[in-house]
Amino acid sequence: MKINISEIVALDIETTGLNPEVDRIIEIALLKYKNFEIVEKFVQLINPEIEEFYSISGIKSKDVKYAPKFKDVVENVYNFMEGKIILSHNAKFDISFLKEEFKRTNFPFPKIKIIDTLLIAKRFFNFESNSLDNISKNFNIERFVKHRAEDDARVTLEIFKLFCEIIEDEYQIDLIQKMIFDTDQIINKIYYDLEIYDKILEAIEKREKVIIIYVSNKQSENEMKKEIIKREILPLGVIEENGVKYVKAFCYLRNEERTFRFDRIIKII
Repeated sequence: MKINISEIVALDIETTGLNPEVDRIIEIALLKYKNFEIVEKFVQLINPEIEEFYSISGIKSKDVKYAPKFKDVVENVYNFMEGKIILSHNAKFDISFLKEEFKRTNFPFPKIKIIDTLLIAKRFFNFESNSLDNISKNFNIERFVKHRAEDDARVTLEIFKLFCEIIEDEYQIDLIQKMIFDTDQIINKIYYDLEIYDKILEAIEKREKVIIIYVSNKQSENEMKKEIIKREILPLGVIEENGVKYVKAFCYLRNEERTFRFDRIIKII
């Protein structure tokens, strides 16, 4: 089923550190967009209930001393996110922190779908760095306040808009639909289509050939580019290396065994 991405909520958070189990959120921004135009926003400093901390954002403990605690705004955050497509850069980080904050308040986590611009950058582009700062520089997107939630959320949306335009123009197919994940997929780093995974397992069991549409790396004029290829393969098994799942298969074009990353298989014919 095709998911409507004309209405999305861009999310960014700032935190006291990198560990969601012990560190806390100190700022959150949720920017609601329709057709890439902002229609509503929720931006709030949060008192992390930690006396002293260091944050790359530049936010200091004195700045949040009298700010509301997360439990005071959890219902607002829930209502802003519930049933929405959430757009984030490095969604695993943001969602992991939010899930911990919701858990501390005993408030149910909202049902959401997630698009991660970091994953899109890794899959379809070859930036020197996939950081928000570097990608925004590549696209000449102006940064007003680096490492603050509202501006980072805005920049994430601007990057996503350009990603959509470039991908549609270059590949002539709607690939963004393949980049929409459930919360559990993001948390557990299952960055592939579960239906495709099941079809590959079925083909392995039945010893059947399949044709895959695949995002491949191609060396071109001293630079690496992405291209969409079609391959007829006989899946032989599933392997995992460094947390990445591959299908080991006989490739009829190359007439030899090859491996294909599940997160780069965008379709099975």
